[in-house]
Amino acid sequence: MSDAGAIWYVHPYAGGPGVGRYDRPYHLARHWARLGTPSVILSPSFHHLLDVPRRPGIEEMEGVRYEFLRSPHYGGNGLGRVVNMAAFTAQLAYHGTDLARQHGRPAMIISSSPHPYAFLAVRHLARRFSAHSVFEVRDLWPLSLVELAGVPPSHPMVRMTGWLERYAYRHADSVVSLLPLARQHMLPLGLDERRWHYIPNGVEPQGWDLQTGMGDCAALARCWREAGRTVVVYAGALGRPNHVESLVRAVALLDAAGEVDVGVIIVGRGDLQVELRELVATLGLGGRVAIFDQIAKSAVQGLLREASAGYISLRPEPLFRFGVSPNKLFDYMLASLPVIFAVRAGNDPVVEAACGVSTDPGDPRAIARAIASIAAESEVRRREMGERGRTYVLERHGYDKLAQAYLDLLGPA
Repeated sequence: MSDAGAIWYVHPYAGGPGVGRYDRPYHLARHWARLGTPSVILSPSFHHLLDVPRRPGIEEMEGVRYEFLRSPHYGGNGLGRVVNMAAFTAQLAYHGTDLARQHGRPAMIISSSPHPYAFLAVRHLARRFSAHSVFEVRDLWPLSLVELAGVPPSHPMVRMTGWLERYAYRHADSVVSLLPLARQHMLPLGLDERRWHYIPNGVEPQGWDLQTGMGDCAALARCWREAGRTVVVYAGALGRPNHVESLVRAVALLDAAGEVDVGVIIVGRGDLQVELRELVATLGLGGRVAIFDQIAKSAVQGLLREASAGYISLRPEPLFRFGVSPNKLFDYMLASLPVIFAVRAGNDPVVEAACGVSTDPGDPRAIARAIASIAAESEVRRREMGERGRTYVLERHGYDKLAQAYLDLLGPA
């Protein structure tokens, strides 16, 4: 690697091909390489979102360099996970000289924040190597702990995390938010507005147009469409925050009315998968709603090619006032699908792109009306909606543009 000008991307839950599902670092690194900037992704040798635990050391994943730093195993959200976070932060700070020897002196060090703890080490390393420090905010901690998990504001972890959050806002050279409206939360906590930047979640179009084998769920979608049905796909997690039960109940309303021939395919895993299957059986919707376990991303692409519309929903939360940037929404847009957006947040990409229908989450009647409105459109009109969504997501969320946005933080070359 080059002796200068590298990007170190510190991500506690980094993924990529064969690594895990959080693949933002992988895609950005590929585009930085095309732009002539070397990089390395630094991540723990163990975290709960890895496909398999990694051996400590350097690995190349389809041309992208990773280094996994030795970190202890843990289970659940208890003390072991906190120890893992602390160990990863300590390893970063301790091995700075070795990291620079292996990967080049950094021009920029990015600390990605599912949690903010690693920023302490990133700040130390950035000062040591005269690098530009970036605090990348995926989730607003500790606000997520308080508003989503119900942890009391007086809890020691909330207090500690709140101090780290304020420290990062005050000391990072740049603060990057994946949420479009988070600036209003950050400024009162010490952030200088000139250092705030919005670089959202992204899409990688390369590979989406390649033909892949047709899995069972895609074959069913094609069968239903050839029979004249409007096929709605939900591909994502099946937990309480995802509010998928309302989609099933909306189908029951449409089935009872007998006015819309719709089929729904739900793909994913989560705590509520069994409960959703039982609900489908109880409502007698076995011929209209099919639930499949989680499938590979390439198989999801094949499924979306056979669908009429994509569906996304989120249980309303006050935290969404700062906006949302959901990957599955952008996947639907990239696949040129009209979108049924059952989300209430500070932003609405579906309205902005004019690529579908927005409705109230948790309201089966409203969701049923949204499905019926999509079903009433001609194939030509649905295709136009889908193409508007694809144009929107490529212009605003393509990883090529996001990678350049990070390089722009360094100023003129």
